[in-house]
Amino acid sequence: MAGTPSKHESGEEAPSKFVTNAALVTAQVIFGISAVVGTIGLPSFHPLTFALIRESSATILLLIAAHFYSLSAGREEGILSGHLEDWRKFAISGLGIFGSQAFYIIGIKLSSAVAASVWQPSQPIITAAVCMILGWEPFSFGRCFGILVAFLGCAIMVLGGGGGAGEAIGGEGPAGDNGAFSQLMGQFSFLLNCFGSSLYVLASKHIISCGRYESVAITAWSYAVASFYMLIFAVVMSWSTVLSRFLCYDCDDNIWHVPRKAIPAMIWFVVFTSAGSYGLITWANKHATGTLVIGYTVMQPVASAIMIQMLVVGGIYEGCTAVARRILLDDNGGICLDQPDKFTAIGAIGVFAGLLIIIFTEPKKEDTMGVDVDLVLEDDDDLDMGYADFEEEAVSLLELSERRNGTNSS
Repeated sequence: MAGTPSKHESGEEAPSKFVTNAALVTAQVIFGISAVVGTIGLPSFHPLTFALIRESSATILLLIAAHFYSLSAGREEGILSGHLEDWRKFAISGLGIFGSQAFYIIGIKLSSAVAASVWQPSQPIITAAVCMILGWEPFSFGRCFGILVAFLGCAIMVLGGGGGAGEAIGGEGPAGDNGAFSQLMGQFSFLLNCFGSSLYVLASKHIISCGRYESVAITAWSYAVASFYMLIFAVVMSWSTVLSRFLCYDCDDNIWHVPRKAIPAMIWFVVFTSAGSYGLITWANKHATGTLVIGYTVMQPVASAIMIQMLVVGGIYEGCTAVARRILLDDNGGICLDQPDKFTAIGAIGVFAGLLIIIFTEPKKEDTMGVDVDLVLEDDDDLDMGYADFEEEAVSLLELSERRNGTNSS
């Protein structure tokens, strides 16, 4: 029956809550570190070129990993296991990744990394609202309060001047240099970015519920679709010199130019940020609610602040104020990093307090099981695709019934 876990999945022992939460923490810590890597390791080049290279490279890596993992999990066709009819679901999950990454990078270039950090905590609010309104998760005042506390803690960290996260690809656009319209479009891009992140979590959970794919395969195919979207978007945008310059005023005239010194940072983003973090998020999404999965985004500025403090204390980079960070370059061409301050510590308390509330108000599995079943049964194609499994199960039950009847009659 569609929606029933496959044999190898039904025998899989569910991970402990600690392991699931540890995976989510690791994913968000990587995102937070990536914000710093993007700031110091990626020189100016077009954001869409960066996103296209990142997504296409991660797709290749994920497809290879997914194929061998699927084989080891008992899926004879490897990455090709599943059904072609699932393309609609992957079109939606891929759209989520595309929207999340493309518009995040555009927002960074048109606005600032600080603005990006302020927007990121809205993801759990969006996800929780969708899940509770649609009845996918039971409504909880405690959980809503926890999300609000974590959001306020994150806002204090960022607006207070420390812990600002954001993948400042090629440097962020200086406030005011691109005009009020640019700032407005930057904020709108962040809104689409947050909706994209929530969409991926919810769409991938729908795919997980059908039981036909390993988590890493879901991530791989979603990235493949996202790469296709990104290719079309980047090519279309490259046709207009005006749009290209608007998105990256400080970039080379050649939109496809990639600076050599950006390669190490690109490798980090492909291996850890894209393949690693998204793989962990998709895996955890199988064992936790969408609200909990996306709720850990508030960890990003905390991870960024800790990473910056380590680099400054270690003497690798110099610290500077939030204002100087946007304009100060030393004689050696290096950059300075905005160090954590008292607002960072105060905000971090709120972040962790909110996360604890979210974790401890996580609904029981039986309270959300009906959600997955309903999701699957709403799709007629799923019923057709699960017919073979249903027929096999029905035959087994019929044979068992006949044996029992024979025993009783004797």
